[in-house]
Amino acid sequence: MEPRGLQSYRKKRNFEATPEPRGRAARAASQYRYVVQKHAARSLHYDFRLELDGMMKSWAVTRGPSLVPGEKRLAIHVEDHPIEYADFEGTIPKGEYGGGTVMIWDRGHWHPDADAHEGYRKGHLGFTLDGEKLKGRWHLVRLRHADKGQDAWLLIKGNDAAAREPGEQDVLDEMPLSVASGRSLSEIAGGPSRKRASKADRQPRARRAKAPRKSSSGPEGSIQLTHPDRIYWPDVEITKQDLADYYRAAWTFAAPQIVGRPLALVRCPDGTAGQCFFQKHAAAGLAGADLRIVVDSKGRQVIAVDDLDGMLSLVQAGTLEVHVRGSTIDHLDLCNRIVFDLDPGEGVGWSAVVAAARAVRERLDALELVSFVKLSGGKGLHVVLPTDSVEWADAKAFAESIARSLAADEPERYVAKMAKSLRAGKIFVDYLRNSLEQTSVAPYSTRARDGAPVSMPIAWQELGRTIASDQYSVSNVPKRLHGVKEDPWKGIGDIRQRLPRPRKARARSG
Repeated sequence: MEPRGLQSYRKKRNFEATPEPRGRAARAASQYRYVVQKHAARSLHYDFRLELDGMMKSWAVTRGPSLVPGEKRLAIHVEDHPIEYADFEGTIPKGEYGGGTVMIWDRGHWHPDADAHEGYRKGHLGFTLDGEKLKGRWHLVRLRHADKGQDAWLLIKGNDAAAREPGEQDVLDEMPLSVASGRSLSEIAGGPSRKRASKADRQPRARRAKAPRKSSSGPEGSIQLTHPDRIYWPDVEITKQDLADYYRAAWTFAAPQIVGRPLALVRCPDGTAGQCFFQKHAAAGLAGADLRIVVDSKGRQVIAVDDLDGMLSLVQAGTLEVHVRGSTIDHLDLCNRIVFDLDPGEGVGWSAVVAAARAVRERLDALELVSFVKLSGGKGLHVVLPTDSVEWADAKAFAESIARSLAADEPERYVAKMAKSLRAGKIFVDYLRNSLEQTSVAPYSTRARDGAPVSMPIAWQELGRTIASDQYSVSNVPKRLHGVKEDPWKGIGDIRQRLPRPRKARARSG
């Protein structure tokens, strides 16, 4: 006789066709498990499952869990699942119940605030999650007036140290990969040991213009890549191997600008043709031995690389952009690099962007401050000011004073406000990157854009010869670095400059 609690689960499934576990009712455990499974069925949703009475009580959360306190996410109560389902990751065949790919997005243990059975019966479960992604206090509350035939609940995050403010990055976007395998949904759909070939993967290799290979005299690293022929930039047919070889070739120049700095990443496991996401903190697929990880004041794991192997491990994880904070990982609370991001609005020519960088430099020169410049690899230029490790509030105030003085003196050219409605035909002097968790694209980082462009440091005397922000790429940077006589940012790490009071920067006009 089938366990009563699993009858509905089993009636809906053909276990000759689906790889899902048939399961059995288990004994009640002393410690309750939970799992959140990302499920790409007819529509993408998240299955939230709590162990109770030897089975997994289950809710389909249409928009997934939110870390913002009080933000209500609809959770439809569905049939109980067997305990074994907490370990299921794979693809349910099309045409079968729930057909689609299932990922173990998060897992851990849950602890009810009071009697779990009483809370479940009354329709209000309060509990704490201790998982790999989700932590802190949560609530499941049954809706009294739901649509007929639906057992609708709300999943709500409690207000605690694990909560986030409205507008902060969504945890679903920040950490989209499996905690069990480190894979994306598309990789899981491809099976246990291979990725389903994308259109880019099936393109002929003969026409691909490969990036220059590493020289025997350069650093090599010991990371072994899997799927080295996976194409990351389909438009120029640049592969994972090509990207690794690029960083090997550039590492002597890139290392001083990246090593030991807190990183944020743009990861595209399937290349630019697939889904890309921004990630600030360590998660599945990144918490490896080749990365340095520290815990910040909010309890979040901040990542850095210490050597080429760390960089290559990011390449292996599908990292196409590396962004850095203006601090070191050993002193997160102090800014030692201020960045002015010159972002041209629609209709602004490259010569105007070059003039803007020079205008920022002139104002810093007047204050006896040495600055550096680089192409962002996107549309604009970054002017970078090394400091003597100042408080973040002072760094931001100083950067704002420079930006606002430019906008005040030449309002027809510059704007210091973020609103896009004000930026047509003007250059936004973005000073907002200068706070504790803000980042800017790292020197020598590639960009997840067509052409595989690179954010390239240049000397000030080169600026007038540049033609675009994205003129350097994975394919031509190694040749440039091989011919350069001196690092254009030589000595930036040794410069210690104290900032004047913000009012001094404002005092200069035109």
